[in-house]
Amino acid sequence: MPRRHPASIPVDPIASPAYASWDASLALGSLWLEATTLGEVMKLEAGQTLYRQGESHRYFYLLRAGFVHTTILRGNGSPLLLEIFGPGAIFGEGPAYSGLPRTVTALAVTDTVLSRYLPADIEPTLREQPALATSLLRLLGCKNHFLVRKLTRFASADPQERVLELLARVARLDAPGATSATALPAVELTHEQIASMMALSRVTVTRALKSLAARGLLETAPGRVHIRDRQAVLALLRSA
Repeated sequence: MPRRHPASIPVDPIASPAYASWDASLALGSLWLEATTLGEVMKLEAGQTLYRQGESHRYFYLLRAGFVHTTILRGNGSPLLLEIFGPGAIFGEGPAYSGLPRTVTALAVTDTVLSRYLPADIEPTLREQPALATSLLRLLGCKNHFLVRKLTRFASADPQERVLELLARVARLDAPGATSATALPAVELTHEQIASMMALSRVTVTRALKSLAARGLLETAPGRVHIRDRQAVLALLRSA
């Protein structure tokens, strides 16, 4: 019988390493999304911390609704944005299985719904459904591969580029059928929420949005941002 090779992880040509784990989860995590009776469901309000850098506990998570970001503290005590997670993302599994302290802080940027898993509790299910365990192992491998790129990108990326990339991704999430020839809907995020997701100051986000609006790429209104020229946005991100 011919040997089957696992499917490769699709790579988004405009995605930065900040979204790599989320993208890998979407490619590998369908079985976890379907396993609605596995684990415990929990909810967080916007601004609540899920776990902090240095803490120890054994849970990992599947994000079912909302957005979470993770940050790591620099040597001077300031946070460095590491990852942004949206619906379908699986995260926190490394420390959950190793028992080591958390290396990042995870914060709910919006109201969120998550499934929480304790490795010891789900072990019988993983034995019965080895495909679940295999997908988790592949996800860990992908995350290790992307780690260095994440740190390099976020140490150097321009705030305008980062904000634009976030808006394009969230807009596509809201309109999964959108093509490069169609306009994207308005993104329902305030300046403060965008700043929180990107670990930037509100002033920096407002300045970046004004500059992008002046270039005709987007329009802003209270509580929303509308991308005017999808083609120009995609071209700009591909050339970054």
